[in-house]
Amino acid sequence: MAVIPIGFGGDRETKIKLALSHLETAGSQGVDIACLPEEFSGTQAEPVPGPTTNAIGELAKKHGMWVICPMREQSGEEQYNTAVLIDRQGKIAGYYRKVFVFWGEGLNVSREGVKVFDTDFGRISILTCFDLNFPELWQDAEKQGAEIVFWPSAYCGGAPLNGNAMIHAFNIVAVGAGNIIDCTGETLKEVEKPRPQQFIATLDLDRTLIHKDFNEKKVATLLAEHKAEVEMEKECGMEGWYLLRSVKAGVLARDLCKQYQIEVLRDYRHRSREQINEARKDGKRI
Repeated sequence: MAVIPIGFGGDRETKIKLALSHLETAGSQGVDIACLPEEFSGTQAEPVPGPTTNAIGELAKKHGMWVICPMREQSGEEQYNTAVLIDRQGKIAGYYRKVFVFWGEGLNVSREGVKVFDTDFGRISILTCFDLNFPELWQDAEKQGAEIVFWPSAYCGGAPLNGNAMIHAFNIVAVGAGNIIDCTGETLKEVEKPRPQQFIATLDLDRTLIHKDFNEKKVATLLAEHKAEVEMEKECGMEGWYLLRSVKAGVLARDLCKQYQIEVLRDYRHRSREQINEARKDGKRI
């Protein structure tokens, strides 16, 4: 995965040339997906598909990688701050239009809300810049099963990004400053830097967070019976969580959790929310 924080806006031709150069670098590293910043090629609106997505699509196809291409979209009489998802064949696989447009952008606001996209490496979502300030969007991405949220932005974002990653147990790829945050809310330190303004890292999407509630004996049994396959990466004492990861190729911690009837943290929260709200509605005790 490549993060390419080359900045918001600027001269269109100059920035597209820079973006294509970066994508060549990322593609040569064999990344699965690369993400450019919010409206990286300026604020001149164009259709989707159009010149920018066509140029980016050619590079995506050449290197067989996914690319997130944020741009200003002209759709009929309306204009949107849009992040276009381009697949390994260079085709448009989807798009996300910014829900919370910042004051003064002069753009239409999305009426479609948060989306998720299934790729061949995992389920992703995209939120943009000012969207960071509205927790319902991040919760919606979690509810839809996002494993990575890409955040193309004109500013750096800071600590709220780490908080959202930890609260929702997904990874966040922030394309403002180029920081990559894992599902525990920690910023990755082991990041490759093949050139200035580009960061490459590998995310293990099978790392599995589990709440200790009702799971301590099940987790102990799983670990005892699969010593050479899964390990306890970290015990988060204050949070009451376990973090499991696979240490053997072909073995998935998540699959073993299902086998041992262990709810992952996200599922535990969702079930608890539904059941407690149902009891509230019916006036029952828990």
